[in-house]
Amino acid sequence: MFREGRLVAVSPCLNDAVAGCAGLLAARPDSTVLTVYSGLPLGADTVSAADRACGFKNGREAVLDRRARNDRALSLLGVRGVQMDLLHDEYLESGEEGRLTGALAAAVSALRPRVVLMPLGLRSAAHVRVSEACLTLRALFQRVEWVTYEEVAEAEPGAVQERLAGLLGRRILASPLDVGAQVDVDRARHRALAARHSLALNQPGAQPVTEPPASASRPERYWRLSWRRDKG
Repeated sequence: MFREGRLVAVSPCLNDAVAGCAGLLAARPDSTVLTVYSGLPLGADTVSAADRACGFKNGREAVLDRRARNDRALSLLGVRGVQMDLLHDEYLESGEEGRLTGALAAAVSALRPRVVLMPLGLRSAAHVRVSEACLTLRALFQRVEWVTYEEVAEAEPGAVQERLAGLLGRRILASPLDVGAQVDVDRARHRALAARHSLALNQPGAQPVTEPPASASRPERYWRLSWRRDKG
């Protein structure tokens, strides 16, 4: 299992950590979810195509809705949430990319974790950037245990294997980590995803939904990371 002490789960966007590792988070009351891209767009007329398709009037309304759903799910899990307030790609302002690594380093340092859960980097360009930033930060936090989790994503077949192989090519070994034998992951994760499901019903323009999301039955997957150059 993991080290004792504070666990910080890095969530690229709102709800990513809940979808990817809610069961583990529920089993660790010392956990904190650090959400990177949770900032509110400044312009009142800023709206993405996805926001518009969901019936939101603007990006601020969409982000506030996602924040509310995220806060509700974290409350049910019994864990703390911290937001970095960087803007997502769809609302991005010039120079935002350059802030990521430094801002993430400061946020992680302030939380003083013993274990960091980081996204594998599958779902989108934003997820890949956050994953890569975490790998860069590891040099500053060598006494921290680094574990990566699989995001809920409609990735191409073989995407997970390709990502793991890419890490190995950089001398980063990802060893499968089974947490299901020690914690009731499925029960806690279903509870959190049910919260997201119920809150999603209140979205503007949402279609009536009567069943839990398909991702509710998806097993959580984790890998412990080690850097080969550390040995000898």
